Amino acid sequence: MSAGTRRRGSAWVAVAAIVAAAGLLGSLAQLAWWLELFSHFRPQYALTLAVCGAALLALRRPVVAAAAMSLALANALPLAHYLEPAREPPAEGPRLRAALVNVWFRNDEHERLLDYVRALGPDVAVFLEVTPEWNEALRRLDSLPHHALAGEVFVASRQPLAGFRAWPLADGAAMAVSFSYDAGGTPVTVIGAHANWPLGQAIAASRNRELAELAVIARSAPSPVLLLGDLNTTAFSPGFASLLADSGLRDCAAGRGLNPTWPTLFPPLYMQIDHCLAGPGLRIDHLQSGPRVGSDHFPLEVDFWPVRPAPGGEGVSAAAAPRTSPR
Repeated sequence: MSAGTRRRGSAWVAVAAIVAAAGLLGSLAQLAWWLELFSHFRPQYALTLAVCGAALLALRRPVVAAAAMSLALANALPLAHYLEPAREPPAEGPRLRAALVNVWFRNDEHERLLDYVRALGPDVAVFLEVTPEWNEALRRLDSLPHHALAGEVFVASRQPLAGFRAWPLADGAAMAVSFSYDAGGTPVTVIGAHANWPLGQAIAASRNRELAELAVIARSAPSPVLLLGDLNTTAFSPGFASLLADSGLRDCAAGRGLNPTWPTLFPPLYMQIDHCLAGPGLRIDHLQSGPRVGSDHFPLEVDFWPVRPAPGGEGVSAAAAPRTSPR
């Protein structure tokens, strides 16, 4: 083996070791706020380690290549839940559409975003980081004539916001809202939320309290529940797992691939921190991240419909209101 080959092999081993160490730190996320930051990059770890393994195999380093491939597989296992086909049955009637958009307070491309929302045609939409300028712009959405603003959370709907309520979370630095949407005779509780980003011990602790309070709000709300929020965490963190367990909701992204929503301007760090969660009584037909709209977040689009228990225990589609907007 030439000296150059040895140097290249050593470089690949070093990269694999660094990435493997980052993955290990992410596995210890419950121990400290800064360790959780390493938990969000499972796709990047898996891909990088697989590339390292292939390079090391080509450089005739089979032992370390096998170790890198094994670590790639270990980091890829949490992704299986999202990459396997969705098991929910297809829609049996008209669907409802929801949109979640963190508009980004620095974004001034109002018409670009409004054009996107008009083309998408949602029945309900949650907008986050809404400034006074964005509040004025979003009120021009004629297809969503009913709206309300609480803090920097703006919700808009085709129907009046029945039972609208604002929920300051934790120490009041974050906000959630809730209202009821009549889906063909089945009231669906829609919750919109924006949690803090977990940078620093105090803010991370506050974010965790916000997620815990969201779980309480969701569990106490009339079913079925649809939660749309920038939760500033990924599905690979312990805080997200606790939210699912404590709320009784499920991750709508499961079975629908990886749908990164942030940061739009730096693909190597792509992750999904904007989420749609649903409770019993709702089925999800479609979920994906949307296009760039001038924000540092991609929108999140989801089609859903309510179901009611059939006599035999299986859910059947509840009638949804006919739609006039484009799909």
